[in-house]
Amino acid sequence: MAARAAAPVLSLHGVALGRRRAAARAGLIDLELARGQVAIVEVDSDDDASFLVDVCVGLAEPPAGAARYFDRDWRELSFRARLAARGRIGTVVLTQVWPAHLSIAEAVLAPRLYHTDRTEAQAAAEATALARMFDLPGLPAGRRETTPSGELIRAACVRGFLGSPELVVVQDPALDDIAALGVAMAQAVAAVQDRGGGVLWIAGSASAVAARFVRADLVLRLGEKGLVPVRRSQ
Repeated sequence: MAARAAAPVLSLHGVALGRRRAAARAGLIDLELARGQVAIVEVDSDDDASFLVDVCVGLAEPPAGAARYFDRDWRELSFRARLAARGRIGTVVLTQVWPAHLSIAEAVLAPRLYHTDRTEAQAAAEATALARMFDLPGLPAGRRETTPSGELIRAACVRGFLGSPELVVVQDPALDDIAALGVAMAQAVAAVQDRGGGVLWIAGSASAVAARFVRADLVLRLGEKGLVPVRRSQ
Protein backbone atom coordinates (compact mmCIF):
# COMPACT_ATOMS: atom_id res chain seq x y z
CA MET A 1 0.00 0.00 0.00
CA ALA A 2 1.53 3.31 -1.10
CA ALA A 3 2.33 5.83 1.60
CA ARG A 4 0.14 8.90 1.63
CA ALA A 5 1.95 12.02 0.41
CA ALA A 6 2.65 14.57 3.11
CA ALA A 7 0.37 17.59 3.06
CA PRO A 8 2.01 20.78 1.77
CA VAL A 9 3.00 23.36 4.35
CA LEU A 10 0.97 25.99 2.49
CA SER A 11 -1.42 25.74 -0.42
CA LEU A 12 -3.36 28.45 -2.24
CA HIS A 13 -6.11 27.39 -4.63
CA GLY A 14 -7.76 29.94 -6.91
CA VAL A 15 -6.99 32.78 -4.50
CA ALA A 16 -7.85 36.34 -5.48
CA LEU A 17 -6.32 39.28 -3.66
CA GLY A 18 -7.90 42.36 -2.19
CA ARG A 19 -11.57 43.17 -2.36
CA ARG A 20 -10.99 42.72 -5.80
CA ARG A 21 -10.67 45.43 -8.05
CA ALA A 22 -7.40 43.61 -8.74
CA ALA A 23 -9.11 40.41 -9.87
CA ALA A 24 -9.15 42.09 -13.26
CA ARG A 25 -5.52 43.14 -12.90
CA ALA A 26 -3.97 39.88 -11.72
CA GLY A 27 -4.99 36.28 -12.19
CA LEU A 28 -6.01 33.84 -9.49
CA ILE A 29 -3.20 32.36 -7.43
CA ASP A 30 -2.41 28.65 -7.24
CA LEU A 31 0.59 27.62 -5.17
CA GLU A 32 1.71 24.58 -3.21
CA LEU A 33 4.71 24.86 -0.91
CA ALA A 34 5.91 21.41 0.11
CA ARG A 35 7.89 20.57 3.23
CA GLY A 36 11.46 21.79 2.88
CA GLN A 37 10.67 24.04 -0.07
CA VAL A 38 11.41 27.73 -0.63
CA ALA A 39 9.35 29.88 -3.00
CA ILE A 40 10.20 33.41 -4.06
CA VAL A 41 7.18 35.28 -5.42
CA GLU A 42 7.59 38.62 -7.17
CA VAL A 43 4.67 40.98 -6.47
CA ASP A 44 4.76 44.55 -7.77
CA SER A 45 2.05 46.02 -5.56
CA ASP A 46 2.86 46.54 -1.86
CA ASP A 47 -0.87 46.31 -1.07
CA ASP A 48 -1.16 42.97 -2.86
CA ALA A 49 1.98 41.69 -1.15
CA SER A 50 0.70 42.64 2.32
CA PHE A 51 -2.71 41.12 1.66
CA LEU A 52 -1.10 37.92 0.41
CA VAL A 53 0.80 37.62 3.71
CA ASP A 54 -2.45 38.01 5.65
CA VAL A 55 -4.14 35.35 3.51
CA CYS A 56 -1.28 32.89 4.01
CA VAL A 57 -1.34 33.22 7.81
CA GLY A 58 -5.12 33.24 8.16
CA LEU A 59 -5.54 36.90 9.09
CA ALA A 60 -7.57 37.73 5.98
CA GLU A 61 -10.05 35.75 3.91
CA PRO A 62 -9.57 35.98 0.14
CA PRO A 63 -12.63 37.10 -1.85
CA ALA A 64 -12.17 33.97 -3.96
CA GLY A 65 -10.38 30.68 -3.46
CA ALA A 66 -8.95 29.03 -0.36
CA ALA A 67 -5.75 29.13 1.67
CA ARG A 68 -4.69 25.99 3.54
CA TYR A 69 -2.02 25.44 6.17
CA PHE A 70 -0.98 21.78 6.29
CA ASP A 71 -4.18 20.95 4.38
CA ARG A 72 -6.41 22.78 6.86
CA ASP A 73 -8.53 25.56 5.41
CA TRP A 74 -8.04 28.64 7.58
CA ARG A 75 -11.79 29.38 7.37
CA GLU A 76 -12.67 26.04 8.92
CA LEU A 77 -10.44 26.43 11.98
CA SER A 78 -11.80 27.62 15.29
CA PHE A 79 -10.43 30.80 16.83
CA ARG A 80 -8.22 28.83 19.23
CA ALA A 81 -7.02 26.53 16.44
CA ARG A 82 -6.03 29.55 14.36
CA LEU A 83 -4.03 31.00 17.23
CA ALA A 84 -2.28 27.68 17.77
CA ALA A 85 -1.44 27.39 14.07
CA ARG A 86 -0.08 30.95 13.92
CA GLY A 87 2.18 30.07 16.82
CA ARG A 88 4.03 27.80 14.39
CA ILE A 89 4.37 30.47 11.70
CA GLY A 90 6.97 33.22 11.52
CA THR A 91 6.64 36.44 9.54
CA VAL A 92 9.43 38.82 8.58
CA VAL A 93 7.57 42.12 8.25
CA LEU A 94 8.00 45.63 9.62
CA THR A 95 4.40 46.85 9.57
CA GLN A 96 2.45 46.77 12.86
CA VAL A 97 4.88 44.50 14.71
CA TRP A 98 6.46 47.15 16.95
CA PRO A 99 3.80 48.30 19.46
CA ALA A 100 4.47 51.69 21.01
CA HIS A 101 4.24 50.32 24.57
CA LEU A 102 6.90 47.62 24.03
CA SER A 103 10.62 47.75 23.44
CA ILE A 104 11.91 46.07 20.29
CA ALA A 105 13.25 43.20 22.42
CA GLU A 106 9.87 42.71 24.11
CA ALA A 107 8.06 42.77 20.75
CA VAL A 108 10.43 40.14 19.33
CA LEU A 109 9.86 37.80 22.29
CA ALA A 110 6.13 38.42 22.78
CA PRO A 111 4.81 35.96 20.14
CA ARG A 112 6.91 33.10 21.50
CA LEU A 113 5.94 33.78 25.10
CA TYR A 114 2.29 34.20 24.17
CA HIS A 115 2.18 30.81 22.48
CA THR A 116 4.00 29.29 25.49
CA ASP A 117 6.29 27.07 23.44
CA ARG A 118 9.36 28.56 25.11
CA THR A 119 10.19 29.75 28.59
CA GLU A 120 11.29 33.37 28.78
CA ALA A 121 14.91 32.32 29.34
CA GLN A 122 14.82 29.89 26.40
CA ALA A 123 13.26 32.45 24.07
CA ALA A 124 15.73 35.14 25.12
CA ALA A 125 18.73 32.83 24.61
CA GLU A 126 17.54 31.75 21.16
CA ALA A 127 16.74 35.34 20.18
CA THR A 128 20.20 36.48 21.24
CA ALA A 129 21.85 33.77 19.14
CA LEU A 130 19.73 34.76 16.13
CA ALA A 131 20.46 38.45 16.70
CA ARG A 132 24.19 37.74 16.55
CA MET A 133 23.71 35.74 13.37
CA PHE A 134 22.00 38.82 11.90
CA ASP A 135 24.95 41.00 12.95
CA LEU A 136 23.41 42.50 16.09
CA PRO A 137 25.19 42.38 19.48
CA GLY A 138 21.85 41.40 21.01
CA LEU A 139 18.20 42.39 20.77
CA PRO A 140 17.71 46.17 20.50
CA ALA A 141 16.44 47.47 23.86
CA GLY A 142 14.91 50.71 22.61
CA ARG A 143 11.55 51.42 21.02
CA ARG A 144 10.80 51.81 17.33
CA GLU A 145 11.22 55.58 17.23
CA THR A 146 14.68 55.42 18.82
CA THR A 147 16.00 52.36 16.96
CA PRO A 148 17.95 52.80 13.69
CA SER A 149 16.24 51.37 10.62
CA GLY A 150 19.01 48.83 10.01
CA GLU A 151 18.57 47.39 13.49
CA LEU A 152 14.78 47.26 13.04
CA ILE A 153 15.16 45.23 9.85
CA ARG A 154 17.52 42.78 11.56
CA ALA A 155 15.20 42.54 14.58
CA ALA A 156 12.31 41.76 12.22
CA CYS A 157 14.35 38.86 10.83
CA VAL A 158 15.03 37.57 14.35
CA ARG A 159 11.33 37.82 15.20
CA GLY A 160 10.33 35.89 12.07
CA PHE A 161 12.70 32.95 12.53
CA LEU A 162 12.48 32.69 16.33
CA GLY A 163 10.86 29.57 17.80
CA SER A 164 11.54 26.93 15.09
CA PRO A 165 8.57 27.90 12.86
CA GLU A 166 7.15 25.40 10.37
CA LEU A 167 6.36 28.17 7.89
CA VAL A 168 8.06 31.55 7.47
CA VAL A 169 6.57 34.26 5.27
CA VAL A 170 8.96 37.07 4.35
CA GLN A 171 7.59 40.39 3.07
CA ASP A 172 9.86 43.23 4.04
CA PRO A 173 10.57 45.55 1.09
CA ALA A 174 13.70 46.82 2.84
CA LEU A 175 15.29 43.39 2.35
CA ASP A 176 15.15 43.83 -1.42
CA ASP A 177 18.15 46.13 -1.28
CA ILE A 178 20.28 44.80 1.59
CA ALA A 179 22.88 42.36 0.33
CA ALA A 180 24.59 42.33 3.73
CA LEU A 181 21.73 40.27 5.17
CA GLY A 182 21.86 37.68 2.39
CA VAL A 183 24.11 35.14 4.10
CA ALA A 184 22.27 35.31 7.44
CA MET A 185 18.90 34.97 5.68
CA ALA A 186 20.20 31.99 3.71
CA GLN A 187 21.32 30.32 6.94
CA ALA A 188 18.00 30.98 8.66
CA VAL A 189 16.03 29.73 5.64
CA ALA A 190 18.16 26.57 5.44
CA ALA A 191 17.43 25.83 9.11
CA VAL A 192 13.70 25.97 8.39
CA GLN A 193 14.16 23.62 5.43
CA ASP A 194 16.21 21.20 7.53
CA ARG A 195 13.26 20.93 9.94
CA GLY A 196 10.92 20.16 7.05
CA GLY A 197 9.33 23.60 7.08
CA GLY A 198 8.67 25.95 4.18
CA VAL A 199 9.56 29.54 3.35
CA LEU A 200 7.56 31.92 1.16
CA TRP A 201 9.52 35.07 0.27
CA ILE A 202 7.32 37.76 -1.28
CA ALA A 203 9.59 40.32 -2.92
CA GLY A 204 9.31 43.37 -5.13
CA SER A 205 11.73 41.62 -7.47
CA ALA A 206 12.63 37.98 -7.89
CA SER A 207 16.24 39.18 -7.97
CA ALA A 208 16.08 41.05 -4.65
CA VAL A 209 19.67 41.20 -3.49
CA ALA A 210 19.16 39.57 -0.08
CA ALA A 211 17.16 36.78 -1.72
CA ARG A 212 19.95 36.00 -4.19
CA PHE A 213 21.76 34.03 -1.50
CA VAL A 214 18.74 31.73 -1.00
CA ARG A 215 18.34 28.61 -3.12
CA ALA A 216 14.69 28.67 -4.18
CA ASP A 217 12.73 25.68 -5.43
CA LEU A 218 10.10 27.95 -7.00
CA VAL A 219 10.60 31.43 -8.46
CA LEU A 220 7.34 32.99 -9.59
CA ARG A 221 5.81 36.30 -10.60
CA LEU A 222 2.25 37.44 -9.98
CA GLY A 223 0.71 38.75 -13.19
CA GLU A 224 -2.44 38.70 -15.26
CA LYS A 225 -2.25 34.91 -15.58
CA GLY A 226 -1.68 34.32 -11.88
CA LEU A 227 1.68 32.96 -10.74
CA VAL A 228 4.03 32.18 -13.58
CA PRO A 229 7.63 30.86 -13.38
CA VAL A 230 10.39 33.38 -14.03
CA ARG A 231 14.18 33.27 -14.28
CA ARG A 232 16.30 35.05 -11.73
CA SER A 233 18.87 37.44 -13.18
CA GLN A 234 22.38 36.99 -11.81
